[in-house]
Amino acid sequence: MIPLLPIGTAVVGASIGWRAARSWARARARRDLARARADMRREVTHWQEAAARATAEAARVAREAEAFKDGCRHGREDVISIMPLLVAAQQNPAEEARASGDQT
Repeated sequence: MIPLLPIGTAVVGASIGWRAARSWARARARRDLARARADMRREVTHWQEAAARATAEAARVAREAEAFKDGCRHGREDVISIMPLLVAAQQNPAEEARASGDQT
């Protein structure tokens, strides 16, 4: 007859080993999952910051474009307002010195 004590000890040892291995595997999976979540959180934060920077840059470019457009409009209005003076100066070249502010 086979003694029961070594078989029982082997069964208990195998059960303890299996539970220990399972506990170790679960702990490792939890660590890996926590690391993956932290990496994903960092990546999401990175892309959110990049989106905020891009939005700010787009707003800045829009403001610059508006200022440029206003500047062009103002410059065009200046040219239009002095056109009669330029035409008159070309028609009367002798008075050109007086028109530019020089005294003769």
